[in-house]
Amino acid sequence: MNSYDEIVGFDYTSENEWGNWIREKFLSLHKQISIILKLREYLEKALKTNFKEIFNQKSIKEILLGGVTREGEYAPNSLAKLYKDALGISINPKEWVAYCKAGLDPTENGIECKFENTAFFTFVSEIKELVEETLSKIGEEPEEIEDKEIEEIISFPEKLLEVIRELYKILVSISANHDYHMFFILNTRCIPRFFIENAYPKLKGNFEKVAEILGLEERFVPNVSDERIKKEYTLIGHKENGFADILYRLNRKIWKKIAGIKTFQLAGVTLQDLEKEYHENVKRALEKIGWKKPKYIWISDPPGSQHISGSSGPWYYTYYVKGIMITRNHERGWSARGYYYSDTYECNIPFLKLMNDISPALFLNYYWLKIENSGIQIVRSD
Repeated sequence: MNSYDEIVGFDYTSENEWGNWIREKFLSLHKQISIILKLREYLEKALKTNFKEIFNQKSIKEILLGGVTREGEYAPNSLAKLYKDALGISINPKEWVAYCKAGLDPTENGIECKFENTAFFTFVSEIKELVEETLSKIGEEPEEIEDKEIEEIISFPEKLLEVIRELYKILVSISANHDYHMFFILNTRCIPRFFIENAYPKLKGNFEKVAEILGLEERFVPNVSDERIKKEYTLIGHKENGFADILYRLNRKIWKKIAGIKTFQLAGVTLQDLEKEYHENVKRALEKIGWKKPKYIWISDPPGSQHISGSSGPWYYTYYVKGIMITRNHERGWSARGYYYSDTYECNIPFLKLMNDISPALFLNYYWLKIENSGIQIVRSD
């Protein structure tokens, strides 16, 4: 293989190609999400308005009590547990059983339906926002979910399982693990121009066009007089809230959350740790080409790291570029005894050498660069 042009299987220089991909994948994703959110809204409104009357419906009893044991416990894979974990809709099953055993009608004695924002509900809401931002970038309006689609699920509550399974299937399919469009987005997170153009040769004559389509920009331009070096070693990355940036955030949201949401498992899905799977594949790919982290650099801890009293880290290493050289390194973090530490050291590292050495890992998003004025942090992605 001479370049990634040979394997990606789509024309990344075509605005229509990107638009068609979004319409194909994201409209169906938006529909599954909207069904889930509208179902919750529909049920919440109905149950709050007249709980006693609506509870007499067989399907509503299944939603709230389906699979509850005589002891007031949720049986494994019970329908009521699914609706509780997925939509955050539930009644206290032990309280219900207690009223029944006492010969009392729970609906006549103040039992209430609870509505919570579960991890699944929050995740779906966050994904919906990113999906709608993406669709907006191509001027696409998603279809509204009709009431009859919601009423059908309420009549047959187990249909929610199908919706959740389809949602999971689509989310996995658009992740960078399985989709070259999203893989291309990871490749362009922050990378020297020479490297991304060598990996994707069609960029050389279409760079400005692709930059316009995806929302790419110059994140760091070396302050050197040689125009070739300045152009080739300019760091290209995603504009904030641009098309590529939104897709990148969507992929990370899928990676960070999907494996930990048990609702998918409750729906009969075999969970995948997509982020771990991706990074294991990347490690093998880098080992195959003989790439190793340069010994002369230090890597910052990943975003979201937190200092824990009595433990070292997280540590941040910022490299400052002057002309064609990295002249100093600022180090800050916490010692094992919990003391904050900050100091600056002189160094003498050629900027071009650093970019040549680190680019394979940047391309695969094994590491990524955080740019702050003339400072550069190399951050672990995993």
